[in-house]
Amino acid sequence: MNNNSHIESKESRLKRFKDNEPCEIIETLINSIALFYNNELIITTRNDNYQTTLMFLGVHASALTISEALFNKSGHDGYKIFLEKFVDGETQNIKFSIISQLIHDWRNVLAHQWIGSIGHELGYDYEMVDGWKTHNDVTFINPAIYLDQYIKAFGPGGKIWTWKSILTEQEKQNANDRLITKYLQK
Repeated sequence: MNNNSHIESKESRLKRFKDNEPCEIIETLINSIALFYNNELIITTRNDNYQTTLMFLGVHASALTISEALFNKSGHDGYKIFLEKFVDGETQNIKFSIISQLIHDWRNVLAHQWIGSIGHELGYDYEMVDGWKTHNDVTFINPAIYLDQYIKAFGPGGKIWTWKSILTEQEKQNANDRLITKYLQK
């Protein structure tokens, strides 16, 4: 696997971002996540070598990165809008935005606290045919289905590529400006 997303110099990349329409930096962000970052996420739920915590942390990081860039939304609001716009499927059992607060809170425990009472409200079931379901006050998530819905968003014809039709021209410019500012900060 090749996972080097920095084949272009900082100066060259900045010039390209500034000299082109907003879609240049936005699609660079989305493409780099799709082609490089997601390579690492894909293996977290495959071949019975589950790395579920890493998968939840990684999907969440990507979701918030894109939501902050496109919609200027962070935290739970950003995560939920990402799921609604790009990940949710047609049926309730794969509309992960319905349980977005639970997943967001769980990710925060995993990232910042490790142990928390929310762990009694959430479980994983890789064998379940549903993406998620609640039973006896515990919401079970099939991490493989959750990840598949996320990865599908970045595939050919995936919902992430509809971003242009979601944003107005001004929102595209605002996203461009936010991304360039962030790029220069770190």
